[in-house]
Parts: sequence; C-alpha cells; structure tokens
Amino acid sequence: MASAAGTASRPNQIAGVTGYRRLGLTIASMLGMISMIMTSTMVNVAVPDIMGAYGLGQDQAHWMSTGFLAAMTVSMLLNAWLVSNFGPRNVYITAVAVFSIAAVLGQISPTYSGVVAARVGQGVCAGLIQSLAMSTVFLAYPPHERGKAMGWFGMGVVLGPVIGPVIGGIIVDDADWRYVFSAAVPVLVLGALLAWIFLPGRDERAERVSFNPFNFGLITASFILFLNGITTGQREGWGTDPVFFMLFGSAVSLIAFIILESRTDKPLLQLRLFRYPVFAASAVVAFTFGAGMFGSIYLTPIMVQTVQGFTATKSGLLLIPGGLVAMAVFPIAGRLTQTVRQGNQVLVGLLIFSLSSFWLAEVDMLTGFWVLALTIAFGRIGLGLVIPALNLGALNSVPQELVPFAAGTLNFVRMTGASVGTNTLAIVLDHRAAEHGARLVSTQTAGNREMTGLIDRLVEQLATGGMPANEQVPAAMSYLRSLLKVKADELAFQDGFMVLAVGFLLTCLTALLLLRVDRK
Repeated sequence: MASAAGTASRPNQIAGVTGYRRLGLTIASMLGMISMIMTSTMVNVAVPDIMGAYGLGQDQAHWMSTGFLAAMTVSMLLNAWLVSNFGPRNVYITAVAVFSIAAVLGQISPTYSGVVAARVGQGVCAGLIQSLAMSTVFLAYPPHERGKAMGWFGMGVVLGPVIGPVIGGIIVDDADWRYVFSAAVPVLVLGALLAWIFLPGRDERAERVSFNPFNFGLITASFILFLNGITTGQREGWGTDPVFFMLFGSAVSLIAFIILESRTDKPLLQLRLFRYPVFAASAVVAFTFGAGMFGSIYLTPIMVQTVQGFTATKSGLLLIPGGLVAMAVFPIAGRLTQTVRQGNQVLVGLLIFSLSSFWLAEVDMLTGFWVLALTIAFGRIGLGLVIPALNLGALNSVPQELVPFAAGTLNFVRMTGASVGTNTLAIVLDHRAAEHGARLVSTQTAGNREMTGLIDRLVEQLATGGMPANEQVPAAMSYLRSLLKVKADELAFQDGFMVLAVGFLLTCLTALLLLRVDRK
C-alpha cells in the first residue's frame, strides 16, 4: 500500500528486541490486552441477573458496559504521554495493579453505583493497555513482518470479547455474578510478570510528551454529557431541559476540544493524523467496526437469554464457534495484508459482517442454537479480515514519530464507536421493545379470533389441571401478556441487528474511498 505520509520515514523497530525477547513482549502484550477486553464483555451475560439484583431496567443496566467502554476510550488518549514519560513496562504493571484493585471493589460493592464506578476504573486501565499493546507489538517487528504481527494482534482484539461471555456465563450459572469482575486478574498477574521481564522501560532518548489536563477534561465531559443525554432523552423525553443542556454541553465541549487541540504544539489527539487520507478513512471504518463488534456482543447474550431462554453459560458458548473461526482467520488475514490491497480486504470483511447482521435480524424465539452460532461465526470471518488490514494500513500511513499517537487515536476512534454504539443499541432496544409491545397489546381485542381462541384453549388446559374457575382467565391472560412481552423483545432485537447491518453497509462507502486512495 502506498503511504499517505508522502516522504515520511517508515516506523523503526524497538531497539534490541529480537528472538525470544520479541516473543515474550508479544505474549505479555497479548495477555494484558485479551484479559482486559475479555472483562469488557464478560459482564454482558450477567446483565439479566444484575438487573434482578438491583431492580434495574435496560436504560440503567447498560451503564456497566457503556461506562467501561467510555472510560476505556478516553484513557487511550493518555497512551503517548504515559509511555513517553514512564515507559511501556511501568505503565503496563501499574495498569494491572489498579485494574486488580477495581476488580475487588466491584466484587464487594453493595450498591449499583459502586459497581459502575469499579467498571469505570477497570475501563481506564483497559484503554491504556490496549493502545500500549498495539504500538509496542507493531514497533517490535521489522516492516516485512508487521502484517503477521497485526494479524496476531487482531486475533486478540476479537478473541477477548468472545471468551468473555463464555467465562462469564459459567461464573453466573455455577458461582456468583460478582466474580465476573475479578476473573481476569490471575492472567493479568502473569502478564505483569512477563512485562517486567520483556517489555522495554522508558527510552531516555525519547522526548517527553506533555499532558494537557484541561483538554482531557473537555473530551471527558463531552463523552459523559453525550452518553447521559441520549440515555436520559430516551427515558424522560428528548424535549426536556436536562437533555437539551447535556447534549448542548457535549457539543460545546467537543468543539472547544477540537479548536484547542488544533492550536497546541503538544495535543492529546494528533488531529494532523487525519490529514493522511488512508488514516482518515481507516478511522471511519474503525468507528463502525467498534460499534458493530461490541454492539453485537452486547445484544447477543441478552437476546438469547431473554427471547430463547438460554442459560448464561449457553449464551456464552454460543460465541465459541465464532472465536474458533476468528483464530483461524486472523493469521491468514495478517499474511494477506502483505499481498492483497488493504482496502480490498477491508471491503470484503465489512460486506461479510453486514450480511451476517442481516441474517441475525431474522432470528426469532424458535431459532436453534447452531443456526445462531454459525451465523455469528460467519460474521467473525468478516471481522477477522478487517482488523489486520485496518491496523497495518493506518499505522503504515503515518510517519515514525506519529505511530504511538496513531495507535492511540485509532483505538480511541474504535472504542468511541464501541461505547456510542453499545449505548445507542441499548436505547434502540428499549425504545423499540416499548413500541412493539404497545402495538401488539393494541391488537389483542375481543374481535381477535386468534387471541380469544388461545385464551379458550388455555382455560381448558388450566381447568383440566384442576385450577379453580375464578383463577383460570386471569392466569391465561397473564400467560398471554408474558408471551407478548417476549415477542416485543424479539422484534426489538431484530431491529437492533438491522441497525448494525445497515451501518456496516454504509461504511463500505468509506472502504471504497480507502481503495481509491490505495491505488494512487
């Protein structure tokens, strides 16, 4: 792929990292990244249990996932500053320590607000590790091996979210949902030991990057206000004053952040990265990719538990075939980036995931386990093709000195998509379920022969079972209401997957732009 950086120099390797040290560095980075991303989705299978434990609705329960993803997203902007000032090794070990403390606090917290706070703390650490891992692994390999390295890195990006629901389901069914907070800690401790041995310390020759707390506060405020605004708007009405002020404040904070970042010599977010067409196009794809991957992983476990009646463990196992497919695809996809145009590879991957989402939009309460599992696995082929090509193309398109910023920015954009996408899908789900429920109830009138026939058959069965006559009709009506609720949920989940399908299809236009630039 031709570099959009023009005559800029290519990224160099980290000095002295070869052979077994490179392998140890890669394993340490992957362990930390997979474990922390795994934790981001592990809680999804526990959502129904947590909603019951705290008496929550879907409009509040999603904050466990959204809070984690939002904190992960914002903290990625700290990657270049922390790594340049303290070195990859110290940042990694400190993040693991803080993550472990937050895990314990989340496990023992008696309130839902405490659980969300712990998840936010874990999200901050996950954001730091993810950006650190990507830039460190990229720079540890010579240019001709970076496609393969990004393939292995991409496998971790998708494998973590797939493993999370499986382990979470086993924990929820066989232990207690609170343990989902600390399940990844033992693996992280092993990663920290390897990091102590193999990750480089601070490069004394590297220039220290300054930190702008005001600008960081602006982007954080913009995120929090936006996510709160759209959630409150769905719950209390979009025309209310609090919603207006939150969304207005979010827009003002974002505009101020962009203006100040463009004028400072040492920004948190290198806006000049977007001058490179390949990187700019890759960022758009990364946003949708994050929304699609994490959005689908959020929707699927809740859908199959709510609509199909799966256990938490079974809902996690549903994602295993997709994980195995991803493991098979990523090494191949990484090698393909060396011979196939990255834009072509991204376009094919997006189309495959869009098709998978269209099929999932047809799922109903009678759909079998393997039909669901294989449909999800087919979509993972698409995601497996996208990640290595996207990462390699984006990082190769910028000069050496911008690689740490590019890694942090690309991950920032991807996780922005994840947090916004998950939050938006939760709102779509809640809104559409209410609409479908109201519409279905309005059709259940005395003139509806199917309904009256069903009630009559239920009353007959209840009478045969010995239920008192005065309880038969109320019991039959209660069953009908529960059936309508499941049907409304089913239709709402179908709408959610349709949103994903259309979003990925539209993103193909950006991939076509990437192809056009790639040919120059």
